[in-house]
Amino acid sequence: MSATWMQTTRRLLPRLARLSREIRPTFHLDSVNDLSVGRLRDLGVEAVLWDVDGTLMAHHAGRVDPALAAGFKDLLGAAGLRHTIVSNCQEGRFSELAEIFPAIPVMLGYETGAGAAFRVRRGPAESWRGPGAAAAAASSDGDRAAGDLRPIRKPSRRLVRAALEELDFADRPEAALMVGDQYFTDIASANLAGIRSVKVSTLHRASFPSPVRASQRLEGLLYRLKYGLPGRGIA
Repeated sequence: MSATWMQTTRRLLPRLARLSREIRPTFHLDSVNDLSVGRLRDLGVEAVLWDVDGTLMAHHAGRVDPALAAGFKDLLGAAGLRHTIVSNCQEGRFSELAEIFPAIPVMLGYETGAGAAFRVRRGPAESWRGPGAAAAAASSDGDRAAGDLRPIRKPSRRLVRAALEELDFADRPEAALMVGDQYFTDIASANLAGIRSVKVSTLHRASFPSPVRASQRLEGLLYRLKYGLPGRGIA
């Protein structure tokens, strides 16, 4: 986990000033339970991109938080709504998420010499997309873990755009919504890709390692300094 946090931090710091202009979500909500199928339909949302840890469950938990499970199940089962998971995770957690969410595509991104490659898992089935797909698919898991392929992590326009392509919404970004608990990863990714976003309060903050909790407090402070106290709700 520390490696993931450090990789994300190294990518964020040189871009902090620019990214601070990309952290305002379309909506602030207390939790995923404040989303409903009817409200999403009213907003014209047909594709939902999900963050996981802190949004749907505690850090590296093995299931959706029980308080959110019923509402999340309703969203997954709603006709006309498609879903994918876009998470800053390592290889091991990627496999875990594919098991936890077998019906939803889970995505990781890599830089290769041939261009970006995006790895998609639907349960046990795996596929690749992007110009570097063939090079990335030919690499073993060990090569990926050793750093032969460089991870693409949020905040990333390309990762969100690849998720939209996976859901067949590349030409309809206005119908997509990103849901996450972090301003500088989830919300910035959505804004960079030109889609709407929902910022929810972090679930079980104490479950996260202390460096992550510190970065969460810092990004909340930076948001308030720039934009003031966030409102709540969907108008």
